[in-house]
Amino acid sequence: MILRNFDELIGVAKVRGQRVVAVARADDPTVLEGLECAANEDLVEPILFGNKDRIREMMESLGIERDWRVENSGDEDDVCARAAIRAVKEGRAQLLMKGQMHTSALFKAVLDKDEGLPHEGILSHIAFVEIDHYHKLFAATDGGLNVAPDYKHKVEVVRNAVRAFHTLGYKRPKVALLSYVEKVKANDPETTEWADIASRAKGGEFGEAIVEGPLAMDLCLSEEAKRIKNCVSEVAADADVIVSPNITTCNASTKALLLAGGLAGGVVVGSSVPIVALSRGDSPRTRLCSLAVASALLG
Repeated sequence: MILRNFDELIGVAKVRGQRVVAVARADDPTVLEGLECAANEDLVEPILFGNKDRIREMMESLGIERDWRVENSGDEDDVCARAAIRAVKEGRAQLLMKGQMHTSALFKAVLDKDEGLPHEGILSHIAFVEIDHYHKLFAATDGGLNVAPDYKHKVEVVRNAVRAFHTLGYKRPKVALLSYVEKVKANDPETTEWADIASRAKGGEFGEAIVEGPLAMDLCLSEEAKRIKNCVSEVAADADVIVSPNITTCNASTKALLLAGGLAGGVVVGSSVPIVALSRGDSPRTRLCSLAVASALLG
């Protein structure tokens, strides 16, 4: 399977069925508008946690005429986060979504040893990106959670990305390990770590996947750059996933593409369920795409 754009990904999510999403602190207009967009596509049925009166007032002001379930859990981030997580753990919801709260508040509750969500390894953020001058949808990771991953964490970020693409139906996802150069430099830990991770991938560390690196950004996405640099690579100009060495590189490069007219949808993986955790400034369309990604990643 190769997904060319978000319309195709939304189609996959539709085929896999409507999901119930628990939304922590749903008293936010862009959150509600995004949920309305996703509900119009029959992707989700939300349970809204937060100040019940405020949520209902916002829905009315936005013209959202839905009989969505609203559970009054007040205004405190921690209380709302734990209530939404509890709905997931009880089987009443299959997805978790951050509303009008700080990301740190949600993930503090998610990672709580006693009341949080089960997880293996680490959690990492994957942003799926659609741009006009690339022939398919691709992903960038991790631009949202792991600030400066060490070698062990980089391995887990790659593992999470490969698992996500396997769930989407990709047999051998192509993973590019991003650096400023495409050659290994003995005195540069970044390039040597990427080379080692690529070697581990060839040995079957991540299952069916093609992992190459280090690769510069132009080689990840540009057929012309691949030709000019005479690069022999299965991943260059055909990457499904670009793994960055740190959060700033991933976040900045992804946002640069969005400022140039691209579209993105993000999700946090590595937990027992996908988690939609967007910036408060993200558009309803971005929220729709993110909910579609999360829904499709349930398999």
